[in-house]
Amino acid sequence: MAEPAGPFHVLRTGTGRFLCYCGPDGAVYVTDAMEVWAGELGGCPALGFRCPPEEHGVMLRAALDHGAAALSLGPGSATLRLPEEPRCPALALAQLPAAEARSQLQALLFGMAGCIESLQRRLEVAVETLASSCSPEKNAARSQQLFLPARRHHLE
Repeated sequence: MAEPAGPFHVLRTGTGRFLCYCGPDGAVYVTDAMEVWAGELGGCPALGFRCPPEEHGVMLRAALDHGAAALSLGPGSATLRLPEEPRCPALALAQLPAAEARSQLQALLFGMAGCIESLQRRLEVAVETLASSCSPEKNAARSQQLFLPARRHHLE
């Protein structure tokens, strides 16, 4: 099972919170950490909709970024809608079987752990860089070196 590509978005509905994310295969996943629903981006748009398939994914990601996506749950399925974008069809999500959902949740968990590790390393480097560039002692030493005459080494 491939790890999630993100970005990750929390959707709130009347019944709870759900995590929505994209897989590396272009699929969209929604989970409440107990069950997983999945749908494919870029499929053929439904009749009567004017949203080109290649734009549907872009619009869905933008709606998720702005908290403008709506999730509806049904028995064995879910629907992700873009209420502010009526020309795009709703994305149908099918509930994954238990074994596949477990595998998907495992990939999500370890994928997010990898993202956290990477962010921690980057943060440590940024903090170290910032600390070294803001250190008064180092800045004073550097500025003094700029104004000191260059040392000349004589060979005897």
